[in-house]
Amino acid sequence: MFDRLIRWLARLRTWLLVRLGLWRGQWRRGQVVVPAARLFPGLLAGDRWSYGLYCPRGLRDDAPAPLVVLLHGCRQRALGFAQASGFTRAADAQRFRLLCPEQRRRANLWRCWNWFAPAAQRGQGELEVVRAMLADVGRQVAVAPGAVTAVGLSAGGGLAALLAFHAADRIDAVVAVAAPPLLGATNLQDPRDVLKRGLAVAPTLALASGRAVAPLMVVQGLADTVVHPRCAEQLVEQAVRVNERSRPALQAATASPANGLAQTDYRDADGLLRVRALRIERLGHAWSGAPGGHPFVEAEGVALTRLVLQFLRDVRRLAA
Repeated sequence: MFDRLIRWLARLRTWLLVRLGLWRGQWRRGQVVVPAARLFPGLLAGDRWSYGLYCPRGLRDDAPAPLVVLLHGCRQRALGFAQASGFTRAADAQRFRLLCPEQRRRANLWRCWNWFAPAAQRGQGELEVVRAMLADVGRQVAVAPGAVTAVGLSAGGGLAALLAFHAADRIDAVVAVAAPPLLGATNLQDPRDVLKRGLAVAPTLALASGRAVAPLMVVQGLADTVVHPRCAEQLVEQAVRVNERSRPALQAATASPANGLAQTDYRDADGLLRVRALRIERLGHAWSGAPGGHPFVEAEGVALTRLVLQFLRDVRRLAA
């Protein structure tokens, strides 16, 4: 009961800070219109999606800066996750803008992004919502060329992973945390089984024929009881196989940068990092090492936000 009260007070604090404008940076609210029929044929899910755009104070609208798209998970809210994960603090320090799409309850009762929908698996569905938000933000502020990245947790990680495969022309790097693999156009498995058991899938690898996947980091906690660690292995394998269609075989190197972490990097013939697999021994289904105060975000454990920013620097999407 006490823990529940603490979480509720933390969410109230986030809401008040946003409403009263007491953040160091500035939040802007926006909406995009995407016809529901294109996302959920036959369903009346509405056609307006909201987002928050976080801009560090002093960063002029006409000053080009990197843009990070942060995709929340189920039962999370966009702005609360941004603060709880430490990304607003990182945006202030690193001088990048933060685009935080908000899932609609009418589109998914638990506010999960519908990564498993056939349209999304084909590169459409709610990926269209992200594309529309990117276009809307691009009309308001200057975005640094080659510096648009996407980061997602759980269902948000699933949508982020799809962006790496289907939207490499718009998204320059992706981090997927506790994310499912691609399901494939003919896969009939229940998505819940894919998550719980890590079942083998039939990926639609033809989707990226002739082009590479955006640089991708797949992060998986080995103590995750919601998304099976095998899912991360499958997602990494899918990314490596698609990359190798357009370039020579990637070279893998494994290291253990810290206790409880295992990292495998896949680089192309030019030495450029294409895929990073990061396995964290004691991480469950959560974002760890952050301010916290939001569902599925923990203060204890490995500082995930720091690892994400390091990857974005390693693939040259953020300044070193």
